[in-house]
Amino acid sequence: KPFDLTGRTALVTGSSRGIGHAIAMALGRAGAMVIFHGVKMSDALQQTLADARAAGIGCAAVTGDLGDEKAVARIA
Repeated sequence: KPFDLTGRTALVTGSSRGIGHAIAMALGRAGAMVIFHGVKMSDALQQTLADARAAGIGCAAVTGDLGDEKAVARIA
């Protein structure tokens, strides 16, 4: 492992696909518990969680529009 994130938690916004997904998976492979984020629970976000769990990555998901102050407070 290039670095060890065991015992750490990472929240990666926009992580249900693309670059955010790749970053979140890399952090998980480094040992972090990963909190995946999407605007809403979608097929892509559910598949991402399934992929992470299959790779042995501890994970959860949060949803919310980051343009909405109340949603950001709830996520935090």
